[in-house]
Amino acid sequence: MAYFVTQVFTPKDKWLKLNRLLKEQVLQRMIINLSGLAGENRVQLIAMGEIDENMPRAVAEKYFINWSIPGDEATKALISHLRDSEWNEYFEVVNIGGKGLTVPEYASTITRVLNEEEQ
Repeated sequence: MAYFVTQVFTPKDKWLKLNRLLKEQVLQRMIINLSGLAGENRVQLIAMGEIDENMPRAVAEKYFINWSIPGDEATKALISHLRDSEWNEYFEVVNIGGKGLTVPEYASTITRVLNEEEQ
């Protein structure tokens, strides 16, 4: 199954202080970089948007992005991109990632973890 990455992020003061033209330039560079990964079918954008603050136990960040990545090589490329991204200069970012599991695989994983906790 694919590897999935979710990012949640909030603008830093550095972003908020940029004028509109500079913000547009940063966003354009990010779009070009991510379009390159997506254009090579290395990543698939699932969804992006604002985080619903009315969701119970919602995170404090303002925005989210969800990615699906088909293979190990592409996963490494996206993780490298996220680590080195200019985005990190302007946004507080939390990255969450992991291999997608089927329901039986997930149940087995949770059971294994519960068993380890009992030991």
